[in-house]
Amino acid sequence: MRSPRFLLPFLLVFGHSAAAEAFVSTAVGGRPGELDVNAQVTAERGKIEPNENQKSFMKAKDFYEYKLGVGYTWGHAGPFQFISTRLEATYYQSPTEVNDPAEWQGHPAGSSPPPGLGPGSRNGARHLGGGVCEFYDDDTGTLVSATVSTALVHDPKFAFGVYLRGTVPFKMNLEKFANPRLDYIAGGWQMGVELQDWLGFESTLYLGSGTRPFSKEQNGAVAVGNLLHFKAERWLLPWKAGVKVGPYVEGDIHERFDPRYDAAYSAQEPPQPGVTTPVREKDRIRAARFAVAFLPYFLVTKNLSVELGYVQKFFGYDARATQAYFVGLRGLIEL
Repeated sequence: MRSPRFLLPFLLVFGHSAAAEAFVSTAVGGRPGELDVNAQVTAERGKIEPNENQKSFMKAKDFYEYKLGVGYTWGHAGPFQFISTRLEATYYQSPTEVNDPAEWQGHPAGSSPPPGLGPGSRNGARHLGGGVCEFYDDDTGTLVSATVSTALVHDPKFAFGVYLRGTVPFKMNLEKFANPRLDYIAGGWQMGVELQDWLGFESTLYLGSGTRPFSKEQNGAVAVGNLLHFKAERWLLPWKAGVKVGPYVEGDIHERFDPRYDAAYSAQEPPQPGVTTPVREKDRIRAARFAVAFLPYFLVTKNLSVELGYVQKFFGYDARATQAYFVGLRGLIEL
């Protein structure tokens, strides 16, 4: 790239979340001796899709992530250029997961035949009255991530870098569906090509382990994104600016099951002789999402940028949230 100072990272959304995330930053850039500080607020919106039965879909609201990060670029060592380390903390709040009574009625135990949650089939869900069942309470917690990255190639027209990241959750309900994405171990690469003074191209790969190898509550995933980067000396405001637009595809590499949603929304198996309690099938949670990212930014000064973003899922399934919006600030400090 002509200048690495604001090689704005591609941001990938993972269901929660979202989640999201909900967004995963894979920045490779900065100059040796510079401190990179960023703050970002993300709102997950649209629909939460915990089960293939569309009656399980619910509106995503009160779903936010607040991120603060700091990184430092150390320099070069042999073939490794722009070696940098980064520490980020994300505080999140996720919504209560309840059914929409207009689509599906929850019933007290024994009061109604299926599709209510009958005796012995609650699996942790709670009936709140009025046809409403709560599958998971709201949740708050913090994710702390440490990343090391380096560029293998970095010249005025082409950049290619790799990174490795580890994340530790604090007070997070790992079983909850609509929570930010969690990968204990993740890595990938980012590539950028300058095609013209006003046009660039960026491609990224992200591979995350979920909660493996320690547990199976959250799936790992692989994601690939491709963005066209349009740049302008002036755009709407008297600052240098740009916008990155393009598709990304993301899919889980593991699968898991949720007995609370299975009991409510999965199909009932045919009755068996001598069996009095209805048996529900299991629907796997294994997300596949196809979305478009729209990421404008403004360079307020040579050391300060405003970053905006909107990501919309167009088709797929098992989404923690189908839309994501974010706004952030990023500054470089020369030490």
